[in-house]
Amino acid sequence: MAKVWVPRYRVMKNFIGLLAAFLLSACSSLLPTAQDKSVQPWASFEEAKASYDRIEPFVTDLDAVRELGFDPFKTPNIRILNHAQVVQTVLPPPMRENGAVPPGIVECMKARESCQGYLMEPRRIKKDRVGNFMLDFMNFKRETLTTGWKFGALIVVVGDKVVYKQWSGSPNIQEESVQKNPLGPLQGAGSSSDLYY
Repeated sequence: MAKVWVPRYRVMKNFIGLLAAFLLSACSSLLPTAQDKSVQPWASFEEAKASYDRIEPFVTDLDAVRELGFDPFKTPNIRILNHAQVVQTVLPPPMRENGAVPPGIVECMKARESCQGYLMEPRRIKKDRVGNFMLDFMNFKRETLTTGWKFGALIVVVGDKVVYKQWSGSPNIQEESVQKNPLGPLQGAGSSSDLYY
């Protein structure tokens, strides 16, 4: 049986064609992604808020607070505030009239060293580069989709009892950013690090 001779340029052409097909079919999977999440017992905004909602000022004790996940010695990234920091956080200057100060904060001011606050912001943020792979790769156009959630909570404890709580947050973060570089790869390569901060 005679050997079939295939010119090298045909082999190279086929290889480039296969490589191009692979790159085009796997475009989105080749774009970078990044995640920013704090280590915490809650997988979602709803879970964190549900735990927070079970805390009742002047009723819930410290053991119950710890069981709900708000334990600075077991749950990472919880800050412990002293009484002065608590007052400054809840009542930033200029301080409001005495009648407008929440009862729990009045208790904290009286208790002084016996008062402390637990301040936390559990979050899960994901950044995905989306759009055209080749435009992104050549630095002509980079699109980033940011999704996730943040939940912030302050729990104030005097002695063994919760006296005050407040929360804030973003249950559904969704942001899109587009960066265009008319000069493409000549514009500078620093933007690839913008995804990770």
